Amino acid sequence: MAQYTLTGFDATPIRMMYAFARDGGIPGHKFFHKVDVKRKSPIRTVWLACTLSFILGLPSLGSAVAFSAATSIATIGLYISYAIPIALRVIYAKQFVRGPFHLGMFFFLLRSARSFGSLDSQTLNYAIVAVGIVLAYSMGFWIISARKWFTGPVKQIAAEEMGIDVMDPANLEKVEAQTKY
Repeated sequence: MAQYTLTGFDATPIRMMYAFARDGGIPGHKFFHKVDVKRKSPIRTVWLACTLSFILGLPSLGSAVAFSAATSIATIGLYISYAIPIALRVIYAKQFVRGPFHLGMFFFLLRSARSFGSLDSQTLNYAIVAVGIVLAYSMGFWIISARKWFTGPVKQIAAEEMGIDVMDPANLEKVEAQTKY
């Protein structure tokens, strides 16, 4: 059972990292978006995701505070991932076009990341610091570089509708060229 659970934990970041690499959204994307012809899998992205997961998990081996921070980062990241598209829809309401996939009306609640009581190096929740660093890096990378060349995600469904086999690694460049926004 643990093997299947860990496989699920690895599959999600691998899929996300591959999508970001395919769309040119991470540093080194030209290296990481390659799909292995024999296995029809993004092996380089698999190794990247597993290595980063291992490195990020190391501090939690010796500290309950680090483990708490790591799980809090995941929770905050989840809330942010829901908040961004909602905020963009509110900000750009006039330009918004609903796509084929949507959740309809729903509500969410953002909770405080700060713990109550006395704060010291053992009780401070460091998640907000880590999330702040990631946000600062991401926004800095966008301002300095990515806004000049990033054109948006690859439209995989549109490529399939044009009869392109998106599972064939040889067709990846053709998909990218024909389906950019």
